Amino acid sequence: MNPSFSHRIEVRFRDCDLMGHVNNAVYFTYFEQTRLVAAETLGLRRTLEPTGLGLILAHSSCDYLLQVKLGDTVEVKLAVDGVGNSSFALRYEVRRVRDDAVVALGKTVQVVFDYEAGEPVQIPESLRDKLDALITRSPTEPE
Repeated sequence: MNPSFSHRIEVRFRDCDLMGHVNNAVYFTYFEQTRLVAAETLGLRRTLEPTGLGLILAHSSCDYLLQVKLGDTVEVKLAVDGVGNSSFALRYEVRRVRDDAVVALGKTVQVVFDYEAGEPVQIPESLRDKLDALITRSPTEPE
């Protein structure tokens, strides 16, 4: 994965379940935290703000590969995977920092939404330009 953005997160006690490893639902929080920090850092939120539009999460999925435990730090890598008419997809790769092992892979789809009208709308060109510039693919990844 060639990430557009990377964010490190320390595993907290509250992230873990009775078995002592990070609960599966917490990975979605890791995706969300990375997405929000990326949006701020890369200027995506500021690009959308003047339009009065927002984003909604339309899809989220995660494949769990290895356990992560209290005391671990994970690095969540985010990549823009594709941009459609009113939506865009992000991919996530979660690595355990201590051994660089890939522990989870995820995907989300965000939709540009007009809350006043209550419906999805076309991605504004200013946001589309930023997202298109962030699309990263390695030479071996399919289009």
